[in-house]
Amino acid sequence: MWLTDRITPEQKRETALANAASTDPIAWRPNPRGWGRADLVALFVWTAALTAFFWDAVTFRGALFYFDVTELNFAYRDFLAREIRLGRFSRWFPGVYCGLPLFSESQAGYLHPLKYLLYPWLATWKAFNLDTVGSIWLTGLGTYGWLRRRVGPTGALTGAATFALGGYQWAHLIHTSMVNALISVPLVIWATEWTWRRGRTYGVVLGAAALAAQVFAGHLQDTLLTVALLGLYTAYRAATETNWQARLMVLGVAGGVVVLGVGLSAVQWVPSKELLDRSPRAKGLDWGDLTYGSWSPELLPALVVREAYGTRGRDTDWMDGFYPYHEMDAYLGLTALALAVIGAGASRDRWVAFWIILAVAGGLLMLGRFTFLFDFAHRIPVARSSRIPVRFHVWVSLAVAALAAVGVDRVERGFPIRLRGAALSVGFLVLASIAILSFLYAPALTDTTRWTSPSHLARFHWLFREVTLAVLRDLALGLTTALALATAVRTRSPRLRSAACGLIPFIILIDLFSAHWVDAPTISPRYWTDPPRVVKRLKADPALVRVFGVAVKSAAEPGYASRPIDFMVVRDTLDWSLPPVWGLKTSRGETPIISRRLLEFTDHAKLGDGRLDIQSVTHLIMGVSRRASPSAIAALHLSEPEAVGSALVYKSPGAFPRARLAGRPYYVSGESKAVEALERLGPEIRDRLVVEDPDRPLPEDARASGQARISRDDPEHVTVETDSEGPSYLVLSDTHDPGWSATVDGIPAPIRPAWVAFRAVFLESGRHRVDFVYSPAGFATGLAVSLSSLIASSLCLVWTRRLPRTRSTHDPLSWPARWPVGLLLAAVAIVALSTVQLGPGGRPALQTRWSTGFHLFTWGARLEAMQTKPKG
Repeated sequence: MWLTDRITPEQKRETALANAASTDPIAWRPNPRGWGRADLVALFVWTAALTAFFWDAVTFRGALFYFDVTELNFAYRDFLAREIRLGRFSRWFPGVYCGLPLFSESQAGYLHPLKYLLYPWLATWKAFNLDTVGSIWLTGLGTYGWLRRRVGPTGALTGAATFALGGYQWAHLIHTSMVNALISVPLVIWATEWTWRRGRTYGVVLGAAALAAQVFAGHLQDTLLTVALLGLYTAYRAATETNWQARLMVLGVAGGVVVLGVGLSAVQWVPSKELLDRSPRAKGLDWGDLTYGSWSPELLPALVVREAYGTRGRDTDWMDGFYPYHEMDAYLGLTALALAVIGAGASRDRWVAFWIILAVAGGLLMLGRFTFLFDFAHRIPVARSSRIPVRFHVWVSLAVAALAAVGVDRVERGFPIRLRGAALSVGFLVLASIAILSFLYAPALTDTTRWTSPSHLARFHWLFREVTLAVLRDLALGLTTALALATAVRTRSPRLRSAACGLIPFIILIDLFSAHWVDAPTISPRYWTDPPRVVKRLKADPALVRVFGVAVKSAAEPGYASRPIDFMVVRDTLDWSLPPVWGLKTSRGETPIISRRLLEFTDHAKLGDGRLDIQSVTHLIMGVSRRASPSAIAALHLSEPEAVGSALVYKSPGAFPRARLAGRPYYVSGESKAVEALERLGPEIRDRLVVEDPDRPLPEDARASGQARISRDDPEHVTVETDSEGPSYLVLSDTHDPGWSATVDGIPAPIRPAWVAFRAVFLESGRHRVDFVYSPAGFATGLAVSLSSLIASSLCLVWTRRLPRTRSTHDPLSWPARWPVGLLLAAVAIVALSTVQLGPGGRPALQTRWSTGFHLFTWGARLEAMQTKPKG
């Protein structure tokens, strides 16, 4: 197969139908050639280019870190890896947040195949490197295979590089679960298209498996985007069929992929949904939060010159603050966009037409708050819990990849091509970008007295260098592309035409890699392998329970810091989720979806009122430059600091033991009343147990005496042995979660929420053994659904009857020849209508959503210059 040019009967039939029925024979026809040596060369180029770019990571000279990798993902994967090596499948992570339902949180990717191929056998930092790079490689491989069914190796490699290395990938390189999830996108489409064409039900199983793998990757929003994409594609395919039998087949196949995929992955998403329902996102986001991270029109220049505002907008304060800026990367390169326009020239082809529609739809949805399409999105179930509309760029990326692949294929195979449309499109983007940049940079160009300090001047030089080099790069690559395309279009020599087109994938690779040269920062592996000095000091203290670290710098700093930072020093304060990597526990953590109860506790229990003591935080770690003031030390009842390397260690003598007996209950009727009690009691919360127990078994003035000792401390099973002279509550300062159950001397006992977020079990006097056992809420239900879906999948695999046939994928459409122009005008109209509103006296005025959408240049103003999120 690999070294032959055999054509399957189905490919022959599809091509013959397309050729026979075509009313526009000069536009494009699919390439039916089988795989051969050229494919081996293309895949070698893809693999070699990716390996070269990530050389430090794949050869283990450096370890990936930065932002979410450091703040949460690495620690989560490290815990999963350690537990697998111990032969355990521990779904509760005791290392962060006083305990986190990590399986339900999902980002560790418990059931994703790559975790078991890599993490049990390699050091976590090595597995993490290969997990990230391997996911990008697999995304390109899947995209290549999908596109190769339509185009030749050159076009397939062009599309694969565009999708796998486009801005969406780099924007989420720090979100490892999203990098894993991206693998499934082309595979789901590939399997569905294959089933539509072949009529074999095992294609449904393959598509469902790819969709389930996306859920298992640990970022459910990606699955929603993929399902929505598939839904749009299915509606289009059904609408362009010629009979109801074929329409029902199209709908049934796609519905089967989704239903079966959702069923197979229920063991993951049901617990995740249960956690979501207990998180602050349960009621959905308001309009401002939902549309935060909309792709602003002011970023159009970044489609032309990715560094238009500096690499990751370093200290330029664009986009309402630095946080969402890294997500705003929609760069695909002018070469890919020009090729997509050429590919769109085959708009009468049924398959090509959909990708044109998807590109326009995705582009509109990316704009988020800048069009009226999102005005009511916060009222739509499921969708209202999502956020950051720019993530619809995954649709645009896939569409541009498909169209660019067709564009190269059209040129390479000698179809008559007009380059005028591509040239005009590129010209429009360039001119619009110049106009926008001139406006936004006006303060820097006209106010020469505002930024005169040496640091400002140094950053001006840096920004000028970044933009200048980027412009020169784009100019060189653009001229090379123009020359290659012009040569290929004008020559009559197939060999010269193939050689000219063969340059295109290399231009795409150079463009996307060079534009993101600094987007995959690595650090010495010692960052993960050599514990900070403070870790040894803490482990030597018998009083250690939990730590609370406060970093000097942000883990995101490699992206926008103006000066070099020693991150080996930054990590020494053990902030974020770092402590568990070296065997410590922390009350801190970083993750988007956690229990609402824990947030309520940290929001309403003040530090000075004993919050850290209740959380059993025995040590506070800060950087030397952030030494706590004497008043803060007194308010928090801390000891004088001890310098350990670059960190200061403060001890908290009053911290409660993790397991203890407590009396003096302050009874409340529910979560909201418990929150009010925290506010009302203030410092008294140290001496009063705020407990939600309707039985009220202990008098409110009763005091406790006795001992509590943890005799077993596994992630999913904690045993506490107690001995008390009278009735009391056993309090465990681990996070309350409905997945935990308790028994007292083997008899089930209720776990009552203590101080909103922790656990309490009532005990009679005497000696007792209390066992806490964990199984994620919703896990049993999800497992049952997954097993049932697995049985259904098995039936689909053995089903031999063919499904009804559909139209050829590439049948010509009967739509007007210039229908894409009408679609583009409709999109422009939607944007235009979204820019105006009626002001006083009925006069038209600029819509608020747009008047706050452009950020004039600032430098060094930081948070003071950032705008607040708009509210609808």
